[in-house]
Amino acid sequence: MSEEIELTRRGLLQMVGAIVAMASFAARRPLFESTLGDEPIDGELLEDEPVIADRASGTKLERFLKSRGIKPAHLARESGYSRQFLLRVRLGRITPTRRCVAEIIRACRRLAREPVRASDLFDLTATDARAIERLQRQLIG
Repeated sequence: MSEEIELTRRGLLQMVGAIVAMASFAARRPLFESTLGDEPIDGELLEDEPVIADRASGTKLERFLKSRGIKPAHLARESGYSRQFLLRVRLGRITPTRRCVAEIIRACRRLAREPVRASDLFDLTATDARAIERLQRQLIG
């Protein structure tokens, strides 16, 4: 019972790469030595980028959803936005448009079965809050 094994160039390269990586790991030393020296490199902290620990607590919207037990998939279905888009909003990675905020508020009202204001879910300026209220009245009427 002899079976021939076909080895492609890609398979051979993957195998060699895996062997080299394992040898480096087994030796507990880096694969390639650094020529920069032993001094550590200081990381650059961007001021406008939020710290990861702050993201873990989430935005007002994220805390609202968790406190009410509302699942992101249900919010996506009710609001008409994708789960991926709403994830970015919930993590504060993007700022939603006023219409998006109005749709999210409307969806949260239906899912939570309680009155929800824009300020309960988002940090808004007074101008934005008034504009969203007007937009909500237009959507209802």
